[in-house]
This record gives sequence, C-alpha cells and structure tokens, in this order.
Amino acid sequence: MKDSHRSVVRRSITPENAGRPLSPPLATSVMYHYESLSQMQSLHEQEITGFTYARDGHPNAVALADKISWMEGANIGIMTASGMSAITAAFLSVLRKGDSIAAASQLYGRSLKLVGGELPRLGFETRYFHASNPDTFAAAITPETRIVIAEVVSNPMVRVTHFEALADAAKKAGALLLVDNTFTTPNGFNPLAHGADLVMHSVTKMLSGHSDLNLGYIGGNDQELMTQIDDLIATMGFNASPYNCWLAERGLNTFDLRYRQSQENAEKLVGLLENHPMVSKVHYPGLEGHADHALAKTLLHNGFGAMVSFVLRGGRTQADIFLKAAENIPYGPTLGDVATIVIMPAFSSHRKLPREERQALGIEDNLIRVSLGIEDFELINKDFTKALDAVHMAISGPK
Repeated sequence: MKDSHRSVVRRSITPENAGRPLSPPLATSVMYHYESLSQMQSLHEQEITGFTYARDGHPNAVALADKISWMEGANIGIMTASGMSAITAAFLSVLRKGDSIAAASQLYGRSLKLVGGELPRLGFETRYFHASNPDTFAAAITPETRIVIAEVVSNPMVRVTHFEALADAAKKAGALLLVDNTFTTPNGFNPLAHGADLVMHSVTKMLSGHSDLNLGYIGGNDQELMTQIDDLIATMGFNASPYNCWLAERGLNTFDLRYRQSQENAEKLVGLLENHPMVSKVHYPGLEGHADHALAKTLLHNGFGAMVSFVLRGGRTQADIFLKAAENIPYGPTLGDVATIVIMPAFSSHRKLPREERQALGIEDNLIRVSLGIEDFELINKDFTKALDAVHMAISGPK
C-alpha cells in the first residue's frame, strides 16, 4: 500500500553514503532545508556552516573559489557570473559619492567601457595612467581615488605593469588596488602577494580552458571588504551557476599542464612570426626588444605567458586573406582555450573604442592577437605559415 503522505512531487531525502564521491557532485538545488528555526538562526549567526539559497552561495561555487584562492594566496574568494560581473561588483561595493577611479589606459575593451562610460554616467570620475610608466601614476591616483584597476600584462598589447610602483602609489593615496590577472594567471604572477587588495579573473578564459562557460572570480584578504562584495553580488544577482562552477572545477584540474604547453607554443610562434616578411611587429614580453622585457623578467615567474600579438602587413583585405587561409585556427572573442584562437581587437574586444583612442593605445586595425592552445606545434606552424604565405602571395604575386 502506498504511503498516503508521499507524492512524486515531495522531495526525496538524499541517500546516506559513508563514502566520499571522488568526482565533485553537481549541486543544482536552489534552496536547502533546515529542520528548525533554531538551526536556521545558528546558520545566520555563523555558528554552523551551510547554504540557504543558491544566489547567496552553493557548494560548487565554494569548492571552485577555494581552489582559485589557494592558487592566488587569497583568504577569501567568491565566484560570479562572469569576469565583468566580478569587476563591476568590486567597483559598486566600494565606491561612494565623490570618489574617483584610476584606471590603466590599457585594459580589456569592456573594462574600458565600464570605467570610461558606465561608471562616469553614475557620477564617478575616471583618470588614466600608463601602467608601464610610473611617472604617470601621480596625476591619476589622488586623495579622491577610491579604487585603482590594472592588468598585470595588458590586453591586447601585452605591456607589463610596473607593479611595485603602482601598489605603492595606491597605498599612499589610501586607494584599493584591483588587479585583473586573467591574462597572466596565478602561474605567472600573484598580485595579492605584491600589494594588491583584490584580484579577479575571467574564469571563462585560461583557468577553465574550454570555452564552454562564463564565470568570474574575485579574491582578497580583507574580511570586511570581501563580505561587502559578497553581499552586493547576492543583492544584484551577479552569482555564478552551479553547473558552470562544476565545469570550471573540472577544467581547472588540467590548468598547469595546459599553461605549460600553451606557453611553449607561444615561444615557438614568436620565432616564426619574427622571421616572416608579412609580419611588421611582434608583441611578446619574452622578446628582448619588447619595451617591458626587463620588467617582465623581474615581475613574472614561470615564463612570459601564452598570449602573442602581431601586426600583419597590409590592411583589412590582407587580414581577411590571412583569416580565410588559417581555416583551422578559429577566430573568436575569447582566449585561454585548449585550441589556438586568433582575434583582431580593433574589430572585436576593443571595437567600442573610437578609432583614435585605439590607435593611441597601439591597437592598429591590422593587429592580430593570438591565444595559444595546446596542439602539437607542427599544426600551428603549418596553419600560420600557410596563412602568412597567402598574404605574401596576394601582395607580391606568385614567386
């Protein structure tokens, strides 16, 4: 006889299991049941640990954040829906009326749109500095500055931040230093260990590594500040989904291997690009001729990263020839995938900037950014050689 108190819509009790799952379970539940008000009160007063509502936190977000925090040396880490939501949460949780922002002039395009358009629209002034030139810091970082944002290695020009001087300038002004470490990753640099207050990642990119999710991370060591940010994330709905966190944790397991291989491929590609007549300039911190090479050697550990940018001879027509001939190299507005990807920032990540501003940053219309994957380099070499030779033939004609 059926239990009259049961129904298929009544929630089942999770089966007991003395064992621990080796693969992290995916926790899709939006809410969590507690047996009494006193138990709920103990939870809210942090006498016990647990979850109540998924927007405020869930097991998959905590598990992933803990791993990234360990990599970054952060005491506290929080997952968000995207890298941009992590940056936005940091700004909105600390800015008050009358505060100003200091921003590196070279940032990811949407970050520039945020600090140059959206936040000024809300009444916050933004002043800019050149992160590789400490002489520009004083004019931008003033007593009114509440928060400073920079990338360790800039997107897409791979310029290197004069980090010690920037951290000192922020500290003297009483400002918080927020660092986007997406390009460099924890394997290349740890901002919190060098004076930053907050570190963020677009986990969408290198940390997860498979271009199948959107996630952000923000970490720090100040309990009060991180609680403030966490509360804003929940209030504004910037929270990360359990499924994306579950996927990213799985991707993170291979990060060290992927980082090494993609960096090796970057170094080899630089050698190919430097010697090809259709490339007028190569941007890579590992090159002795790079403007910040000496700084990169002292600042970065474990090499110079997996991102390379280069200037293709010719214009848009030649770029179209290159992209069409490189048929096995995807053109995509992301980075850090297991496969090598190319993008033209002037028409993708930085397309929202006026052309004059892009050119002032060195982002020419024929600049190509390459995110190196983990393929056998022979395949990468074959595809880039074919594409560059196609441009050469279009310009010079058959040999």
